[in-house]
Amino acid sequence: MPSDPDDTIDAIIERVTMDAYGDEGHVSFLCAFEDEVDYPIAATLAGTPVTLHRVDYDGHPAQGLVGVITNDAGQHRVGLIELDLEARHPQRLLAAYRRWLGHDP
Repeated sequence: MPSDPDDTIDAIIERVTMDAYGDEGHVSFLCAFEDEVDYPIAATLAGTPVTLHRVDYDGHPAQGLVGVITNDAGQHRVGLIELDLEARHPQRLLAAYRRWLGHDP
C-alpha cells in the first residue's frame, strides 16, 4: 500500500475524472498521461519488452486508450490496458484507468 494517501488508485481516479461526465473520462485519462508521463517509457506486452511512445484516444469508448509502442517488429497501436508499465507513476495511473474501466488494476 502506498504511504501517500493521494497516491491511492481511488484518489488518482477522483483527481483525473473530477470534472468528467461519462465517456469524457477517457479524455481525462488521456490528458493525465500526456501531462504526467515522460515518454518514451519501458513496458511489456504479453511478456515481450516494448517501448511506449505516447497514448492516444480515437474517440471510441469501447476501444479505450491506445498505446503507441515500438519493438523489434516496428511501431504498433495496442490497447493501453494490455501493457505493463515499468515506471512507478505511469503504473499507478494505468492501474487507476483499469479500475475506472471496471477491470482489475
